[in-house]
Amino acid sequence: MGRRIACALVVAGLVIPGAAFAARDGLDVAIGRAIFARLWVPAPASTRHADGLGPLFAARSCASCHSAEAGRTRFRLGRDDPGQDPGLVVRLGSAVGAPDPVYGAELQPEGLGKVPGEGRAAVTFAASGKPFWRLEAPGYGPLAPDTAMSARVAPSLAGLSLLQRVPEAAILARAATEARDGVSGRPHWIEGPEGRALGRFGWKASEPTLAAQAAAAFTLDLGLSTERRPEGAGDCTSSQAACREAPHGARPGEPEVAPDLFASLVAFLEHRPTPPPPAPSPRGVTLFASTGCAACHAPSLPLGDGAEVAAFTDLLLHDMGPGLDDGVGEQTAASAEWRTAPLWGLSRTLAQGSGLLHDGRAATVADAVRWHEGEAAPARARFEALTPAERKTLVDYVSGL
Repeated sequence: MGRRIACALVVAGLVIPGAAFAARDGLDVAIGRAIFARLWVPAPASTRHADGLGPLFAARSCASCHSAEAGRTRFRLGRDDPGQDPGLVVRLGSAVGAPDPVYGAELQPEGLGKVPGEGRAAVTFAASGKPFWRLEAPGYGPLAPDTAMSARVAPSLAGLSLLQRVPEAAILARAATEARDGVSGRPHWIEGPEGRALGRFGWKASEPTLAAQAAAAFTLDLGLSTERRPEGAGDCTSSQAACREAPHGARPGEPEVAPDLFASLVAFLEHRPTPPPPAPSPRGVTLFASTGCAACHAPSLPLGDGAEVAAFTDLLLHDMGPGLDDGVGEQTAASAEWRTAPLWGLSRTLAQGSGLLHDGRAATVADAVRWHEGEAAPARARFEALTPAERKTLVDYVSGL
């Protein structure tokens, strides 16, 4: 039985001995869509490769956090309850990227059976509007003294395959150009099972490929193992004995997410359509460049085949200053460093009421700009120095991307 046929039968919950179908384009994507929407269940279950959730987890499916079309969660900090929105996860760690010794790298509010959830995230705001997170009803005692909490909204999935296709050399060349222009974006080099690689995905560019990003999400958000991340207990630490001893949804030595199903999910992610191009705005384009926004939000990057991707990112890390310093490092990214967020599809994000920035704190483009400090402080100052009419033109342009 071929890989695609096996995947299709597993997704459908069917066993048809001797079934044979011709492989056709798009089948992997269709299977991947089903995996994306699947509500995983606790182990043990009657259907193999449909169970293994948790025992500690933050969501029951990929679609719990991302919509298949828009991708980004609708959460907006200050408007929505962070304890009730599955599109918001909370990372845990020190400023140098060490996970909490008891709670691990991410807060998992939900637990199964005799495994208690880890607690709920609550937030207060400083006079500046900067959020400060705390752990309520902790399930395993206090966090370590050097552990901080950082909320992260589920980002858009649009056009991810194109970001994966940008040649490494083009990203490094962009970093060299920025250094000459006074902006010091840097590549995030990741040491992983496949060796040294350039990070591209995630709010801090902490994963080099879509497959790596998907495996991380399965482990941290759903507590599911994959070939890339084979730990059946997910993010459970050695201090969480009940979690590590709970049943897992695979035979010994097998991942809970079968390789065929995982490959189909990655195929689905690779086929997310790119956002439509924005309406022409020559004056907006000029202001975007003259204020310095384009220094980091590069309007286009080459794909190596003569084509370009207009995602408005450089895929580099930048120090964004104290206002956006969440206290949590990731891999070698400092707590104040963030990958330049792609701006394509921003019009849809705003239309659905989503908050901007990594934790959804900004309701508008202007709000987001005013949180830019560090390397972006000169661009923010130029933005504030625009006339009201110019500022509106620029905001309208960015809001329409």
